[in-house]
Amino acid sequence: APASEVALTDSTTMGLGLLYTRLALRPEDEVLTTEHDFYATHESLRLSGARVRRVALYGDPRQASEDEIVSRLRRAVTGRTRILALTWVHSSTGVRLPVRTIAQALPDRVLVCVDGVHGFGANAATVRDLACDAFVSGCHKWLYGPRGTGVLWANERVRELMRPTIPSFDGASYGAWVAGG
Repeated sequence: APASEVALTDSTTMGLGLLYTRLALRPEDEVLTTEHDFYATHESLRLSGARVRRVALYGDPRQASEDEIVSRLRRAVTGRTRILALTWVHSSTGVRLPVRTIAQALPDRVLVCVDGVHGFGANAATVRDLACDAFVSGCHKWLYGPRGTGVLWANERVRELMRPTIPSFDGASYGAWVAGG
């Protein structure tokens, strides 16, 4: 992805917090997530101000199938669903979600946001390959980067919904997304 679409963070947790709490969501907006997602996703969504709903993607992770996962998500999306918050690879089970298939099965109005920390560097897919709208990851797991390094990528649709958080030092980046430049 182009550098202009990426904000550097100090962790996946920070990236998730910035993403979900800085989206201009209203109480009537619904965010759909899963029972399998990480605490930082659930807490960031709780702090977002939107209505959050969780869905189970499978009963038995050993028997989970792409069809089951996609069908459960498609059935869970309502007319109020604005964001789908997913974890690409579940650390507790090893289940890797078919993010591209999920994204393509949903209405265009639903933005797909991904915690990618357990897949980033372990899988060669790009954000374009995944067809997601936002991607957050730390760099210390599969990339063997130092702790305190992470990325938040967001496409234009997501960046348009984000409120700036940190002002730029030079003023040239006034109005820039997430970190103000």
